[in-house]
Amino acid sequence: MANPMARHSPTTLLVDADDTLWENHSYFMRVFDRWLEAMLARGHAPASVHEAFRIEEEERTQRTGYGSRNFIASLIASIVRLEQAVDDELARELEELGEWIHEHPIELKEGVRATLETLGLRHRLLLVTKGHPMEQTRKIARSGISQHFLATEVLREKDPAHYEDVISRHALSASACWMIGNSPRSDIIAAQGAGLRTVHIPHHTTWELEHREGPCAPDLLLDCFADLTQHF
Repeated sequence: MANPMARHSPTTLLVDADDTLWENHSYFMRVFDRWLEAMLARGHAPASVHEAFRIEEEERTQRTGYGSRNFIASLIASIVRLEQAVDDELARELEELGEWIHEHPIELKEGVRATLETLGLRHRLLLVTKGHPMEQTRKIARSGISQHFLATEVLREKDPAHYEDVISRHALSASACWMIGNSPRSDIIAAQGAGLRTVHIPHHTTWELEHREGPCAPDLLLDCFADLTQHF
């Protein structure tokens, strides 16, 4: 682990968006909890409900990517998997909740705006996120912080190959780049696989598909985004 008091030389910081700069996963969890409550009320065992959703979500994200509407589609498909049919009323409720996620105001995390202003004076900043391109681009525009970044990358997936492509297209040196994010799988392990150094800022909730134990610890583990100014 790096010296917590060290200040790193000017470099390029790749910054995650969802649950690093603004709240995101908790909205999905509220909708998931409502769906789970409905499925338990319909007589399904918790384990079978969770398993049905896990299968549908993994398959759908591989085929069509991420985003609120794909998430809702996975919930509805899970009902079909369990019941061989779908309740139209429940499906409509879920679709309305999906729009609630899609339209939810962007809630920046504490200190994000001031921290980006400070980091931008010292380093090059790139916003590197994944998800549905239109949905993520819309979030970024609504966040009011896009001006702090030299470029924005919305990736279909965060894996070593996609990180390497970003590094190549922006003519960067992987060893002089840091990936900053909350997701162990996407922001830490995958970035390490591309030769980047990493900063993990855990979120209070983590998406199930992002839970991973990596071979190496992140270079820095911080409590909050504002702590970055003590190190960069």
